[in-house]
Amino acid sequence: MVRATRPGGVPPVQLTIRIPEEVRDQLRLLATITGVDEEEHLRRAMRGYLETSGREAEVRAFTDRARERFRRVLDRLGEL
Repeated sequence: MVRATRPGGVPPVQLTIRIPEEVRDQLRLLATITGVDEEEHLRRAMRGYLETSGREAEVRAFTDRARERFRRVLDRLGEL
């Protein structure tokens, strides 16, 4: 069996996740209908979630740092 590697030759990480039975059933149905296996659907869903949530977290962290750094200036501007 050939295993895919991540950039830099790092082997993939194997995780066990627990999902409700209803979600599992829907995932199986989706896999059957699309011909794409359940694991691939889960990988795609995780990638999509991480791309959107990761970006939101980056923006939130940046704005929090900027707000703290410029707090005095922002307070003065608010007083005008």
